[in-house]
Amino acid sequence: MKNIQLKLFLIHIGVFSVSVFGFTYFFEYLESEQKERIYSTTHFIIVVALYIISGYVLTDDKSTFKIKNYSGIAFIGCILWVIAVVYSPNDLNWISGEGGTPWFLYRLYISPIETPFNFLESYSEDPENLKIRVVGLLVLTIIPSALQTIGGFVKIKKSV
Repeated sequence: MKNIQLKLFLIHIGVFSVSVFGFTYFFEYLESEQKERIYSTTHFIIVVALYIISGYVLTDDKSTFKIKNYSGIAFIGCILWVIAVVYSPNDLNWISGEGGTPWFLYRLYISPIETPFNFLESYSEDPENLKIRVVGLLVLTIIPSALQTIGGFVKIKKSV
């Protein structure tokens, strides 16, 4: 990993900490579904902003834009996703199903992006849409890297 990739990965761990240990704590005080939706939306917006800002701040404005500098989080996530799918392709439930440790580790890894959706009933696991859900989980892996890429791209283009 290059220096910027390591820094962006560490930011990902920081966003994970803020998302899971910070925001999730407040969820228990919500009393209605409408408040849950507002909370989930706010949580998601803050996480998106943190990723974009991290890409912007950590990018050297004198460097040339290289998308590979921002792909570390997605690469690691894709590897974890492949391991989880190979281990348990038909069961994503890591708590009571056969999904076990690989799906737990993967879901933990993407939790900053996935956590806001977990509070919505419409996001509950539906066995009929398993393949769509598995692909959706892969897409969630790419989002943090894409957002950091946007932040870096904006900084480099701004300085040109």
